[in-house]
Amino acid sequence: MSYSKDVIDRVIEENDIVDIVSNYVSLKRSGKDFKGLCPFHHEKTPSFNVSQEKQLYHCFGCHASGNVITFVMNIENIGFKEAVEFLADKAGIKIEEENLSGIEYQKKKLKEEIYEINRLAAIFYYKCLYSRSGQAALKYLYDRGIDDVTIKRFGLGYSPSSGLELLKYLKEHKYSIDTMVNAGLISKSNNGRFYDRFRNRVMFPIIDEKNNVIGFGGRVLDNMKPKYLNTPETIVFKKGKTLYGINYAKKTREDKFIIVEGYMDAIALYQSGIDNVVASLGTALTLEQGKLIKKYKNIVVISYDADEAGVEATIRGLNLLDELNLNVNILTVPNGKDPDEYVRKEGFDAFKKLLEKTDTLIEYKIKKYKQDLDLNNPADRIKYIKKVCKDLSTIKDKVKRDVYVSIVAKDAQIPENTIRAEIDQFVKGFVQNNKKIRYTVGNNRHNIKYSGIKKIPSLKYLIALLLIDNKLYDKVKEKLDINDIDDELLKSVITFIFERLEDGGHVDIKDLSFMLDNAKLRDEFNDIFDILYSEKEINEKIVDDCIREIIKDDLSRKIVRIKKEIDDSYIAGDIEKERELLVQLQNYEKEMLKLKNG
Repeated sequence: MSYSKDVIDRVIEENDIVDIVSNYVSLKRSGKDFKGLCPFHHEKTPSFNVSQEKQLYHCFGCHASGNVITFVMNIENIGFKEAVEFLADKAGIKIEEENLSGIEYQKKKLKEEIYEINRLAAIFYYKCLYSRSGQAALKYLYDRGIDDVTIKRFGLGYSPSSGLELLKYLKEHKYSIDTMVNAGLISKSNNGRFYDRFRNRVMFPIIDEKNNVIGFGGRVLDNMKPKYLNTPETIVFKKGKTLYGINYAKKTREDKFIIVEGYMDAIALYQSGIDNVVASLGTALTLEQGKLIKKYKNIVVISYDADEAGVEATIRGLNLLDELNLNVNILTVPNGKDPDEYVRKEGFDAFKKLLEKTDTLIEYKIKKYKQDLDLNNPADRIKYIKKVCKDLSTIKDKVKRDVYVSIVAKDAQIPENTIRAEIDQFVKGFVQNNKKIRYTVGNNRHNIKYSGIKKIPSLKYLIALLLIDNKLYDKVKEKLDINDIDDELLKSVITFIFERLEDGGHVDIKDLSFMLDNAKLRDEFNDIFDILYSEKEINEKIVDDCIREIIKDDLSRKIVRIKKEIDDSYIAGDIEKERELLVQLQNYEKEMLKLKNG
C-alpha cells in the first residue's frame, strides 16, 4: 500500500467530491444530487450524476462509478498514489515520507532525481547553444526566425557532437551512471561504453504542467537519422501523455487550445503572439493527451501540417477528442504550408484570420472523404454515403444535421430522404446497442440499468448491501460461510467487512478506499460503486437471493471438481474412493436442487 489507511481516509474527508468534479464538469443541481455531461464518454444529454451525500459519482450512460479518488485517477489518467497526492495537495495536507512504503519511497526519490538531472541537462544544453561549438545550431534557430528571448523562454539548446560532454558534466555534479540512464540522457553501446544519447542536435526541453523538465526532443543539424529523437520512456516521461508547451498554454486567457504537430510550430506561433498553442510531439492524439486538454479547455483547434500523411491517424485522434465532449475544429493552412512556415511568411494577423475560417469536425471529414473517393464511381459513392451518414447520426441538433444532409445529398446526387433514411438506420442501431435492461438477483429485480447484457455478480451486490446497511451482517453471517467464496479478490473485501462488523464496528465505502490501490480490485469496485449510488431500497428477499446465488456458485464448482475426481478414481480402479465420491456428489446435487426450488 502506498499510504496508510488513515492518510487515505483524511484525504477523502478533506475533498468534497462536488468541488473536485466541478473543476472538470459543469454541474447543475438535480434534486439532492448534481448532474452534468459525462467526462468519460461522448454524450449530448447529461447522464453523469454526483451525490454530495454519498460522496460518489455515477454515469447512467457508460456506468463509470466511483469516489473522489477514482475520479481523479480517471480524469487525470494517474495512478492511485498520485491521485492521493493530488488530492492531498488540493486540501493542503502534507503527506510525510514515512507514510510511503520502501518501494514507493525509492520511486519518489528517483523521480525527484530525474527532474533535477533533466533540469541540469537543460541548463547545460542552453549554455552549449551559445558556445563556439553551438554556432551552427544557433544559426539554424535564427534562420527559422526564432529570437533570443524565445530561445531563453523555451530553454532551447544544443547537444555537442562528441557524445561525451553531458556525461562528463553530470559526473562532475556527482550523478551516477544509473541515474543518467534512467533519465534517458545517457545510452550504452554494445561494447559497454556509455555516451550522450543526444549528439549534434538542437535541443527542445519538454516541460510538464508543473514546470518539471520531463524529457527532451532533439533535431539533427546534418543528415543523421532519425530527424527528431526523443527521450525514451522513463518513470517521468510518457510521450503520449504530455503536450509540448502545456506549461505556458495552460495560463492563456483564450477559450481554446491550438494543437500543432511539432516543436517549431508551437514555438513560432507562440513567438508571434499566440500563447494558447501546444504540440502533440508528432504523434496521433492519444486519450491521455485529450484528457490533459480537457482539464484546461473545452474548445480545440487542430492545425496539423497540410500534407496528406497520416490522415487516418489524424481522424482517429479527432474522433477521440470528440468523444471527450471537446468542441473540435480543424484549421487547414493553405498551399501545403505548416503553421511555422505560414506564420513566418504571412504573419500573426494572417494566421488569426485563418482561425476564423476553421472547419467543424464533420466538415473536415466530408472534405477528406470526398478527396479520397471518386463520387462518379457508384461503389465509392456508396462508401461515401455510408461513412458520412454514420457521422451525421451522432448530431443531435436537427437544423445542423439537415444542413449537412443537404450538402451530402448534393454531393452524392441522391434524394435527401434517402440520406435521412440511412442516418435513421445508424441511429436505430445505436439505440439497440445501448438498450437498457434490468438485472435480476435470483427472482428479484433491482433498480440499476445497464447498457447491453451485463450482470453484477451476487457477491459484489452483497458487499454493496452490507456497506449500505451494516445491520444486515447478523443475517448474512448466519447463512454464509466465507469459505464458500471462491473469488479470492472479493473474498478479501468481504473478509475485511466481516472483521470490522464482528467487533461491533461500522464500515462504509470510505473504509475500503485503501483497497483501490490494487489495480485488480479497483476494476471490481466499479460495480460496487454503481450499486451504492443507485440502490434505493433493501429488502430481505434481495439479501436471501444474493446468498443463495453465492452458495449455488460454490456448489457448482464443487460438483464440477468432484465429477473429475470420480472419473480419475474410475480410471485408477479405486472403487472404494469412487463410491465415497458418488455419495458426496449426490449430497451436493440434493443441496443444489433444494436451492433451485427455493
